[in-house]
Amino acid sequence: MNARKLVLTLLVFIQSINAFCQAPPREFFDGLKMMTTDQPGAKSNFLTAIQKDSSFYGSYHFMGVICLNENKPDSAIWYFKKSIALNSTNASHTKEMAYARLITTYTNQQDFQEAFATAWECANKYPDNTDFTSSLRDICLWSFYIKDDHLNPSYLSPNLKDEYIVTSIAQEYLILRNLRVNDEYLSMSRQSLVTKKGASYDVFNCTLSKTKKEVTVNFKINWDMNMYYGGNTAPQKPVIDDKSKPVYERVGAMLIFDSKTGLKEAIQKLMN
Repeated sequence: MNARKLVLTLLVFIQSINAFCQAPPREFFDGLKMMTTDQPGAKSNFLTAIQKDSSFYGSYHFMGVICLNENKPDSAIWYFKKSIALNSTNASHTKEMAYARLITTYTNQQDFQEAFATAWECANKYPDNTDFTSSLRDICLWSFYIKDDHLNPSYLSPNLKDEYIVTSIAQEYLILRNLRVNDEYLSMSRQSLVTKKGASYDVFNCTLSKTKKEVTVNFKINWDMNMYYGGNTAPQKPVIDDKSKPVYERVGAMLIFDSKTGLKEAIQKLMN
């Protein structure tokens, strides 16, 4: 989590506390002050704050953030779920923020079942928050590509790799949407087709969302471009018709089979 995004999150939580006249333990505020400079110290303060007031959602939220930074996703999931359960007001969209982190953690862990269930709940509960609908769509696509099109599951990591072997242009953009560099999003500014190491590559020159620094993403093309212009994806119809497969995987196939497919309509159709 980069410093800028973390500071914005801290400000949102402080505003929500002031708006609802909440009085968390002093250690919670001490923890907030240390989040960008001393996370072990912040962790100690948040744990003390939980001991003093086990009903305040904010302490659990930031413990979840710290657990993610410590590469402890299972613990992060527990803290985010606890924060959500305790947050009855959703002041300043703080509950939605915890939900968003929970969905991302589930997805990166390839727990598509929990990621889909949570994103579907949020897409219906918070229809004005389009991020949940976007997450829901990508969960369905990742599930199909990994389970049926043999996309490397390690590509779900937000960390930039040296190269990505892909079978379609759609996979390139799905991977790009998930990538982060110091918690900054990547925006493609220039694309070029090059030959290197005896293979064809789609090279994306991207700019970072905040610092505007440039990074390069290399996609190794693993399809016959003379036969398939946009790629050669595994057959979708058998997946769509297979009722033994989960809804999200079948919906992912439907989205690829027909780009005009409505996401929520497709989900409701299969659920019924």
